[in-house]
Amino acid sequence: MNQSLFIQPRFVGPRFEGHTLPLSAARDLAAYEELVLELAKHLVRQRHGRVKKGFAQGFSLHIERIDDGSAMPALVAMMLGVLITEPPPEIFEAKDLINEVIATEEGESFPADFPKEFYSYFNRIGRSLEAGESIEWLPHSTTNKTVLTPVKRKRLVLAQRETYEAEVDMAGFIDSLDAKRKTGTLDSLENQIVTFNFDDRFFADLKEALGNARLAVSLKGIGVFDLNDRLTGIPEIAHLEVVANPEMVDRIATLYELKDGWLEGGGVAPVPENLDWLIGEIIREFPPDLEYPSVVPTEEGNIVFEWIRPHTRIELEVNFSEQQLEIYATNLKTNDFVEETHPQTDWADAFAKASQLLDR
Repeated sequence: MNQSLFIQPRFVGPRFEGHTLPLSAARDLAAYEELVLELAKHLVRQRHGRVKKGFAQGFSLHIERIDDGSAMPALVAMMLGVLITEPPPEIFEAKDLINEVIATEEGESFPADFPKEFYSYFNRIGRSLEAGESIEWLPHSTTNKTVLTPVKRKRLVLAQRETYEAEVDMAGFIDSLDAKRKTGTLDSLENQIVTFNFDDRFFADLKEALGNARLAVSLKGIGVFDLNDRLTGIPEIAHLEVVANPEMVDRIATLYELKDGWLEGGGVAPVPENLDWLIGEIIREFPPDLEYPSVVPTEEGNIVFEWIRPHTRIELEVNFSEQQLEIYATNLKTNDFVEETHPQTDWADAFAKASQLLDR
């Protein structure tokens, strides 16, 4: 092992099995570097009352290489761009204290030397982790308690505050927009009103909401959650896109409100995850020149798109359990009956068939 190695965490999860590191995960390491330096300065102040000018000036951590074993970035210490083998001792003490904090199990006391205000750094360290992923900060340790998971990261942040931050990926309708303050409210597909902030790069898309009562958008960003995991706001948007076919999205979204027993005591409510998937498919696949159908739930929990004419009835059922698209059509003029089945991924042919039947 390189003697100048500062630390070599291991990122564990399917995304890291190719021994590469997503840029979002690299931001976790940048926040870790900041915590190491600020904590080292805190330790110096405790001992000497102040931090001498030039302490650790130019200190930074660099990724020297990424080794096998999931993704294991080797972090080396640099000072003004030069590799150093002996940083100030407080730098190493800060590293050890951070490891001690991460290793603290639920119900155990946190290290007394770790400042309360520094727990907020874990809003950024590990924020890119998805469910089932983790960072092992001491992967070669025999006990290896320094495993940071999304659940542990949340517990560390909430140790000294009542909210935590996490990445969000959601869709909904712009409920209001304040162009001057650069804030707005989003009516999510789950019928939750959430306040968000935006910057200039997103205004070109959002300004459509000023004259549009139902502008549908999908966004990714940073959300603030309370102790009960309720989303209370989105202070930062990283990506925003105006959704195509907003009226169709709105019609499907109303079905989130259904509960089991909605049909005179019977009827299975559609599974929310199925509705999430269906909305995504409709956003991408619904033809711009096809008339919007009615959206109807079935007793079994499926969804039917319905086009009704005086002499024609066309149904396109999305059968979630069978993972297929089923077309049923009746034409009273010609006495024709059509029944077809398509794979659930074959939206183009299914919608083309519905369009063809409408033209008859």
